[in-house]
Amino acid sequence: MGILSGLGRWLGPAPSPDPAMRQTIERAVETVDPLLRTVSGYERKLAPVVGRALDYCGELATAIPGPIEINTRAFGSDPLVHAIFAGPDGIAEMLGKSRELREFLADPGECQADEFFALLGMRQREKTAMGMALHGDVVQSDVPQRLLYFADHTLGELGGDHAVTRQRLRAAAFDGLVRGFAHCVAELRQERQDARTAWSMERASGAVPGERRQVLEERQRQAVASLAPEHLLQAFMEWLEAPRERLYLKPTMVTVDRMGVISREPQSGGNFNTLNFPELVGRDRRQWIVLVARISREDARDALQRQEQANRYLLI
Repeated sequence: MGILSGLGRWLGPAPSPDPAMRQTIERAVETVDPLLRTVSGYERKLAPVVGRALDYCGELATAIPGPIEINTRAFGSDPLVHAIFAGPDGIAEMLGKSRELREFLADPGECQADEFFALLGMRQREKTAMGMALHGDVVQSDVPQRLLYFADHTLGELGGDHAVTRQRLRAAAFDGLVRGFAHCVAELRQERQDARTAWSMERASGAVPGERRQVLEERQRQAVASLAPEHLLQAFMEWLEAPRERLYLKPTMVTVDRMGVISREPQSGGNFNTLNFPELVGRDRRQWIVLVARISREDARDALQRQEQANRYLLI
């Protein structure tokens, strides 16, 4: 009886997901296409792949460097922070202009500790400039140089606890995977609409040759079939089974001096630092430099107050 019961459990349907997993699945389905709920057993089918995708997202969140202190002291002592911002005032400017930070500090439910944590994202940029360079014992002027700088600094996933921030990064990474597939679904819907429009225009213009009609009808059939809930659910499962192809960290290394000049072959004895940071690459291949920042609540409040004063001055 015990063997038969075991076989029954093995051959029977998978158990229903727990409430937390069910909530995650429902949020993903709502983002992709609510019609996925019409597929029998969609939650049980999605639960294993969603679980594995979440595990990967947790690994990715753990691999993001940090926490790294972001303040004026760090600007003077940490080569990475020095390279991220053009000057110490750039830190206050970033904090003061962050809508996410303003909302975080205004939320009474957030921890009122002296510091908090956040994902700091930015774009890596390079530009050409003329400068001075040392060649042997000779100083040369007007030498073309490549300068490293960062733009579009953004704060996200703020939390009063480091562990909470990492958990939010895990959830945000999974949401990014889901939105990536939702974007593919939007493209399929556009293809379906384009196929319908092409068929309507051909019919309105007069008789449609048999071969052309077959091509248009097949295009419509494929577009409609690709959006059928059963087909879409299978495609979504396959998407989540390969998260490393959709979202990943790419190691990046660059050597610069204190002025941000990139050196391909730094001279010995020079004041150079080799910076290591990851680029977060998503579906659209837009790359973000990411790290977990540790920020003083006092610094953040001061920056927001200065920004408010500056805004009032501009209005006056």
